[in-house]
Amino acid sequence: MDREQQRKEDDILVRRAKEGDYKSFEALVQKYHRQIVNVSYLIMGNREAAEDATQEVFIKVYNKLSLYSPDTSFFSWLYRMTINTCIDEIRKRKMQKLISLDFLTEEGVESLEYPRERELPSTELHNDEKKEMVNKAMQMLSKEHREVLVLREYVNYGYNEIAETLGISVQAVKSRIFRARAELRTILLKHFKDEL
Repeated sequence: MDREQQRKEDDILVRRAKEGDYKSFEALVQKYHRQIVNVSYLIMGNREAAEDATQEVFIKVYNKLSLYSPDTSFFSWLYRMTINTCIDEIRKRKMQKLISLDFLTEEGVESLEYPRERELPSTELHNDEKKEMVNKAMQMLSKEHREVLVLREYVNYGYNEIAETLGISVQAVKSRIFRARAELRTILLKHFKDEL
């Protein structure tokens, strides 16, 4: 399904949910649950905390659905609510922010999913070390740089969609992505060159 078709489908489900059709709201939850858990995990670095945050996000969505305007895509609205909820949860729990962006490792985005079959211990240890290096490097980036990298590399959004989601221009998106990648590369080479 292309994004335009997905947007139309979402608008129908949202309109029905606003009219009190709970099954339409359940359909939205089922459609986006996994994505929201994974985005929450990218921000919080803990699967259990990500699941809790996801539940909180959908409670907020249900309570604020009347405020949603189809001027932006439902997912963009949901994504912003997810970011804000996770930040609030981190503050509340005083958690250390860990963002695991596995697109920077050889494993790719697939490793963000729930654990698959166990790998050989040496491979697992090597991958864990890489993830830890990426986590530490990501902590040195600004929030703006982390956001654009998540949207571009993990959510797989194009420049226009990122601009809409973050409320900035397409040129600003391109500039941020360029600077974020350059900064991350510099950090990884400077601080972790002995471990790479």
